[in-house]
Amino acid sequence: MIRKPAVAGKFYDSAPAQLRAGVDGFLKKDSRPSGRLAGILVPHAGYSYSGSPAGAAFSALKKIDFDTLVILATGHTMGLQRGALPAAGAFETPLGQVEVDEVFRTELLKDKKLFEEAPRAHAGEHAVEVQLPFLQALKGNKVKIVPVLFNTDDAGLLEEAGRAIGRAMKDRSALFCVSSDLSHYPPGNIAEISDRSVLLALRQAMRNASPEYFHQANTLLFAKASEYLDTTACGQAAMTAGAAAALELGCNDFELAVYTHSGQVSGDSSAVVGYGAGFFTRAAPAPAGALELSGDMKKELLALARRGIGACLKTGRVPAQPLSPRPEFNQPAAVFVTLNIGGRLRGCIGSLEPRGALADMVASYAGAAAFEDPRFSPVTEADLKKLDIEISVLSPLARVGGAAEIKEGVHGVYLVSGRRSGTYLPQVWEHFGKKEDFLSSLCAEKAGLPPGAWKEKSTVLYTYTVDHFSEN
Repeated sequence: MIRKPAVAGKFYDSAPAQLRAGVDGFLKKDSRPSGRLAGILVPHAGYSYSGSPAGAAFSALKKIDFDTLVILATGHTMGLQRGALPAAGAFETPLGQVEVDEVFRTELLKDKKLFEEAPRAHAGEHAVEVQLPFLQALKGNKVKIVPVLFNTDDAGLLEEAGRAIGRAMKDRSALFCVSSDLSHYPPGNIAEISDRSVLLALRQAMRNASPEYFHQANTLLFAKASEYLDTTACGQAAMTAGAAAALELGCNDFELAVYTHSGQVSGDSSAVVGYGAGFFTRAAPAPAGALELSGDMKKELLALARRGIGACLKTGRVPAQPLSPRPEFNQPAAVFVTLNIGGRLRGCIGSLEPRGALADMVASYAGAAAFEDPRFSPVTEADLKKLDIEISVLSPLARVGGAAEIKEGVHGVYLVSGRRSGTYLPQVWEHFGKKEDFLSSLCAEKAGLPPGAWKEKSTVLYTYTVDHFSEN
């Protein structure tokens, strides 16, 4: 079956010579990621809007030899519960035909839980088609494709499907392309905040090996910005699956090459679409997974925590935080807020896993530490003036095989035994001279377990690190 072009003359030029000249112009950029490349993120709008960022991404493939390009794309035309593959055959553009890799396609279709053959989904879909002239300009007809469309909200299925694609790529000379635009129809200033938050979330998901993080980030972001936009990323599903495929291939980073939006092209920023292009890579050494918070950001978060406590004093609640102009503050975050007066603990509340965006969690847990810690009476107006506020932003939990893997003075420890659990932040190490004393106290004082429970095989230990900062 030959899938004929559906958007030639609309999204890109239908005349072969003009199309080739335009694509060659976009490909003049020489973009090179710093890490080992496994895949690219490319927008899929009309070339007048997204051709330049698309060219920046595809230009990184110029000197790479590969036989197959897997295209994980947004499915716009019909609902899909699984990854949708086309029928056997080829896709046609004004530059010729690109053959579907039948062996690869057939291998994926063996898993009927994750993939299905759905030619109708591909018939009028532009998200795959607009990538093909770039591939043809670079490699002619030498490279085959495996187009897969996604639009389900099932994050678990998307991760499974992405990892299945990654496994299938391992024994082949293959790269992948994620085809997605970003926000749809917010004002330009909101688009820049939302889009840069999404792109940062993709980087954090890669650095922390968590496609679920990306899914959660988009859910939180849309809840804050839904009055302004239709979606945070039309290809959120494809991006989630792409991140999973990249992780399966050993990648640990996402490198942004270009960001723009339609208003920067048309001059009309009243209702725009965002476009990002970048690279899924394996960096060496592996980049840290923590959010990178500047000194000014930390000061703003401490001030936000103090305002949250002040608001609770006056109204009994912490107000919800709006969309932040800082993309870092819109990221999912595990946070603890600790209150001290004169060097003595006055309250500490937080979470070991992300339950909301960083700004929301700082404000909320500051209020909870001041008024809901059962070990202390509620903070008063007089107390507020004396408080020293400390914020700890946690890395993801990492399960360890035993106490020998715990680094004194570096790791926070979360301990679980049956239905009992407890944690000590890394800052607590200063109260103990030995690791054994630290862990025994954690068992007895925080988890309600015998002091030596950390030695038992049935006890599960997790470590984490923190970026902690305080007013004093």
